[in-house]
Amino acid sequence: MQNKTNFNAVDKVIMYSFNYEHKFIENIFDEYLAQHLRNKFSNYCTRFGNSQTAFMYLYTALSSDNKQTLINYILNL
Repeated sequence: MQNKTNFNAVDKVIMYSFNYEHKFIENIFDEYLAQHLRNKFSNYCTRFGNSQTAFMYLYTALSSDNKQTLINYILNL
């Protein structure tokens, strides 16, 4: 049963990376951190030319606590 739960969580996070709301960063993080992360995300979008890759790079740049915040947000949608 645990494997199915893990699969569902991973699937939800990956699918979210392809279909997130416009201001997802601002909806998740406080104003100061959101501004910093929005700049990073915008730079990744420019660098890679697509937001899906930018989302994954943003995720890898987050601290463990912020990764958990993002995942919890997605799983509670």
